[in-house]
Amino acid sequence: MSLYTQLQSAKSEEDVKDAYIKALGLKGYTKGLIDIQSREIWFEAKDTDRHSSYAMFTQLLHYVQVALNKGEPVPPFLAVIDTEKAAIMKSADVLPFLAKKTIQWGKSASQFTQEALDDISAHIGTYFVSFRIKTHEDEFISTVKAAIQSGDIIRTQITPDNLKQVFDKWVAMVGREIVGVSEEDYALLFFADIMHDGTVSTHANLPAELMHKNGAPVFSLKGKNYDLGNKEGYRQFWAIHHRPPKSEYRDYLLERRDSLIPYDERSFKGAYYTPLHVVDKAYDKLTETLGANWQKDYIVWDMCCGVGNLEVKHSNPRNLYMSTLDQADIDVMKATKPVCRRSAFSTTI
Repeated sequence: MSLYTQLQSAKSEEDVKDAYIKALGLKGYTKGLIDIQSREIWFEAKDTDRHSSYAMFTQLLHYVQVALNKGEPVPPFLAVIDTEKAAIMKSADVLPFLAKKTIQWGKSASQFTQEALDDISAHIGTYFVSFRIKTHEDEFISTVKAAIQSGDIIRTQITPDNLKQVFDKWVAMVGREIVGVSEEDYALLFFADIMHDGTVSTHANLPAELMHKNGAPVFSLKGKNYDLGNKEGYRQFWAIHHRPPKSEYRDYLLERRDSLIPYDERSFKGAYYTPLHVVDKAYDKLTETLGANWQKDYIVWDMCCGVGNLEVKHSNPRNLYMSTLDQADIDVMKATKPVCRRSAFSTTI
């Protein structure tokens, strides 16, 4: 039985605690004022989803402040959990803030002041990693287990193996919050987002661009800017994923844009990825048929070049012409393929 299924049948806070303890395989824990307490992590638990993560962290941080005042040890990680959501953060990200002792706490941990909630919310917003259990149960469990084992919160790398899965989550959490953009452009905006470290893009001249305005992300595409209607999904997405992808994956991920295009559009345009072993076979056949100097002797026109994989082996770009239905294909080629940046002519039909 999944954690989420167990949580839906929970009738008390104890049921919620036990469900999480079992799912996470926690050892050496106690229950008390701090709902679940171990050497590695403390949890604040609720039996409904009526409380925000900020409110639950405010209550948990009251206990952390008490421990600090007494000179008692604090664990490396803090987490809040309920029947619908969970979040985790590193204690190190909040201890310097608590050390200032400027927060006006309430009478007890559960009776915190609005001022305390406001102050803590303003500080921790960029530090905690949050999960919706219904859709991100596995990510939450793996993140907590990895944190306990490694001493750090490890975000999911974007790789060729999980590209489509990550894209689908990005569409649900980010893409649908971009005001005024069409679904067919989601893939271009997705790549603008993941190929960016928050400060600079990994590639020049991508079809879409990620910018920041007043501290908020803004996407630029085809001369228009697009804002996010809701920034919470964006924050949550990048709290659990690492960007940009590793350098050895970047060009290949961009070349696989075809796999993210809606199937109907892909079929209409014939947008299908050409594996490199097929490219090798094609060039072997051309050499066998036209002779060893065919790249020098013949002018090549690839009328459906896509992102130019058939041309990666071409050594004479002056004799190379390439065309495609999508301007975005040309832009991706210019960003990822040296032969295309040197070719005599690249355009769309």
